[in-house]
Amino acid sequence: MTDDQQIPDLSPEGDKPCHGNAEQVWHLVKTYGPEVTGLCRAGSTVLPSIGGLGLSTSPIGAGLPVLPRTRFSSDRASELLEAAQHTWNEGPCRDAAATGRPVQAVDLTGRPWERRWPGFTPAALDAGVQAVLALPLHAGAVRHNGAVDLSQPRPGGFAAEYTLATAFAAATAELLSLERLELDWLGAFTAARRDSDILDVAGGATAEARPALASETTTDLPLARWFDRASLAAVRRQVHGIARKRGLPGAAAYPFSLAVHEAMANAVQHGGGCGQLLLWLRDDRLWCEISDHGPGIPDAVLPRSHPGHAPTGEGPPERHGLWIIERACTSLDIITDATGTRLLLSHRIEYLNGHHTPR
Repeated sequence: MTDDQQIPDLSPEGDKPCHGNAEQVWHLVKTYGPEVTGLCRAGSTVLPSIGGLGLSTSPIGAGLPVLPRTRFSSDRASELLEAAQHTWNEGPCRDAAATGRPVQAVDLTGRPWERRWPGFTPAALDAGVQAVLALPLHAGAVRHNGAVDLSQPRPGGFAAEYTLATAFAAATAELLSLERLELDWLGAFTAARRDSDILDVAGGATAEARPALASETTTDLPLARWFDRASLAAVRRQVHGIARKRGLPGAAAYPFSLAVHEAMANAVQHGGGCGQLLLWLRDDRLWCEISDHGPGIPDAVLPRSHPGHAPTGEGPPERHGLWIIERACTSLDIITDATGTRLLLSHRIEYLNGHHTPR
């Protein structure tokens, strides 16, 4: 038997995408965001049976060639674990980042692991770590170069924590994706938590049954919202109100808000039942990103190659929804894979002598 054959399967779930349960992911993002360190500090609360937690990732925008650096370590053992991977350029974080798959070492005292990671394994054992699970930072069709490392001081697997751990890693990836927008989201997250009654079932009544709430919530930008089927109408009304306030006339604000609603409805129906909406203003455009953690959009559903191409009777009906979104916006960008989908919509806001000019 070769060394490679003696090493256990590195992916606890085979080829299953590592992106956790959608509802769990967005709950973690909403509760502990917008700073990724806030989520990491809550790791012992979210994953109470885990001994230690570390996060290593490359700087946002640096690309895959830049090696991950330590962003967080929960204790001294985790700090030493992350440092050893950087020093030796090997270990579970490096493998998870390179392959995009979870890496699990249930007993680092076994000789196959020392052969695989000859520098990292002794350092990990010296730090008091005997089991490690590294989860890649890949969620919502965005991949970051790095991993969340979970460790235990004794041998053993991570089966009991695996689903929640993957949700934690996906939430970490989402908060890292938030950093790339280079905006201050603290106020938006605070307002979203304050206004959560518009998004969730409140006092037994759905948000749909409480239309007045739409005018009670913030119209500040940037805006962050987490939605499900019950909150679609309320979020659409809020987006419409913000679009009008920020300069879109009714003739443009109404179709734009409908396009946002269509994107959210697609996320609810096909993306795990819930999703995230981000809205901000930059470079004379109103931008809106809708994200989900579903199975991705099939190629047959994606819009035609050139913008504005009206769909024919052929193809799945979902393509018509994307065409409607495309027609209502100045731009539409879609990224999608097995970990989810991200739609980025924008509408140009221009003024000439105090009047809005057509896009």
